[in-house]
Amino acid sequence: MFNFRIVSIFSASLLCLAGSLAADPRTEKLDEDEWFAVRIQDQPCGYMHTTMRTVGNEVHSRALIQLKIARNKAKVNVSIDQEYRETPEGIPLALVSKVALAEVPVIYSGTIEDGKITLTTEQFGIKRTAKYPFDPEIRFTYGQILEQRKNGLKPGTVIHSKAYDPSLRPDGPVEVDFKCGPIEEIDVLGKKQRLHHMTASMKLDSMPGQPAATPTSGGEKQSFTVDSDLWVDDEARPVITTMDMGIAKVRMYLSTKDEALKDAEPPDIFLNTFIPIDRSIGKEPREVKYRLIVPAGSSQGLPDLPNTSMQTFKRLSKYEGELTVHRIDWKKLRKITDDPEARQMTEFLRASPIVDINDSKIKRLARTAVKGQNTPAEKADALRKFVTDYIENKSMDVGFATASEVARTKQGDCTEHGVLLAALARAAGLPARGVSGIVEVPMGYMDEGKHAFGYHMWAQVCIGGKWVDIDGALRQSDCDVTHIALSLMPLNEEGMVDSLVALVPLLGKLEIKIESVK
Repeated sequence: MFNFRIVSIFSASLLCLAGSLAADPRTEKLDEDEWFAVRIQDQPCGYMHTTMRTVGNEVHSRALIQLKIARNKAKVNVSIDQEYRETPEGIPLALVSKVALAEVPVIYSGTIEDGKITLTTEQFGIKRTAKYPFDPEIRFTYGQILEQRKNGLKPGTVIHSKAYDPSLRPDGPVEVDFKCGPIEEIDVLGKKQRLHHMTASMKLDSMPGQPAATPTSGGEKQSFTVDSDLWVDDEARPVITTMDMGIAKVRMYLSTKDEALKDAEPPDIFLNTFIPIDRSIGKEPREVKYRLIVPAGSSQGLPDLPNTSMQTFKRLSKYEGELTVHRIDWKKLRKITDDPEARQMTEFLRASPIVDINDSKIKRLARTAVKGQNTPAEKADALRKFVTDYIENKSMDVGFATASEVARTKQGDCTEHGVLLAALARAAGLPARGVSGIVEVPMGYMDEGKHAFGYHMWAQVCIGGKWVDIDGALRQSDCDVTHIALSLMPLNEEGMVDSLVALVPLLGKLEIKIESVK
C-alpha cells in the first residue's frame, strides 16, 4: 500500500550526490569506474555503479542504481540507469534515462539545444515528444564535479547545484545545496578514515492543493527538503552518503565491485510505514474528525493538506492540524446528466507517459467498461468496478507501473489500480487524477487488536465541478471516511514529483488521533 514512487526520489538523491573525478579531460583522458554498496536498516539492498569517460571531444558518464526492497514478503526491484553527454567544460548536451519500477522500463531521451530540451518518452514502443525550457545553470554529473572542484572543501563553503532527472521533473531542475563541514574520523566498512563532512539539502516543491469547487485552480506550493550527510575524500569523492527517509535509514558506501554486488535478503520497510491508531473506524461512519500531528521541533512541520470534496483541513499550529472527512453524496451525483465544464479540463484529460490514453488497449478497455452507461456518475462507478475485477493478480511486487503496462499484465497493488482507473476515466471523457494518501489498513495486515493507517493511492474523477474519490483497490466507488488525501497527483509528467514530496516530511513521523466519529 506504500507508494513506491517515493523510492525514485531517494534514488535520484543518490544519483545527484554521487560523483568523483581524478583526471581533467582537457589535459588527459577520463576513465573512471566506481562501485557503491547501498544499505537500508544496515541490510545490503543493492548497489550503484558509476563510470565517466572521454569520448572524442565529449565527456560521457553513466550511473546505474539497482535496489531490492521487500513489501510484506513481496520483492520489489527498482532500476534507474542514467547516461549523460557533456562538453569538456561541463555544458549539458544529451541524456538517456531508463527507469524501471515495474517490468517494462520507461525510457527518456533528451537533447539540449538553444536553451530547450527536446525530451522523448518511450514505453512499449510508443513514443511521446515534448519541449521544455532548460535552465542554463543545470549541470550533469561532470559539470557538477567541476563546480565542486572550483569551490573547494573549506568548512562553511556552500555550493548551490542544479541537477536534472526527467523521471522526477522534466520541466525544470532539481536543486541541491551542499555545505562543507569539518574533517572527521569515521568508520568505513570496518576501517577508520579521515573525511570531509558535508550536508546536502535537495529542495522539492509540493503540488498545490486544489479546492473541490474550482478543480482547475491551485493554492500556494510548499517547499520541502530531503536532507543527506556525506563524507568525502580530498577529491570530493563521496565515500559515505546517508539519508533518513523517516521509514528507513539509508547508507551508501564506496566499495569494491564484489562488496557492492553481495546478495542479501532485501529489507522490509512495509510495516514501518504504518501509523497506529487506538481504535478501528471501519466503513460505516459518515464523518470523522482527525487530529494530525508531527513531532514538535520537526524542521518542516506538518504540511498543509489539500481541501477536497471529502475533506477540510484546518491548521492548528506548525505541527498540528484538524482534518474533517465526510462521505460524498452519491444521490446528488447521480442526478447530474451532463458536465460541459469537465470537457474544458484538458490538463486532466490528456495523455502522459503514466496514463497513456492513446494506447489502443486503454481505449478498448475504456469503451468496454462504460458501455451502456450514460451519466458521469454511472461511468465512474462502472469504471471503478471494471478496474477492481480486471486486475486479477493483486500483487505487491510491482513498484509503479504505467497504465499501458497494467492493461497488459493485469497485476499490481493500489498504485496500479489508481493509475489504470485514472487512464480509463480520461479515455472515457472523465477528467481524472490520482491521490496519494493514507487509509485504514484492512484486516489481515495487522495483529489482532491492533489498528493502523497505511500509505495508499486511489483516483479522483471530476463530476459537476467536484472531485469525487473512487478506489479500485479497496472496491469502493463511495469511498469511506478513512481515506485521507495527503497529496494530489495530476499524473502528468510535469507534476509527478511535486505530488509526492508532500509525503516526505510525514514518513515515520505522522501521528493520528481520532477526535470524533459520526
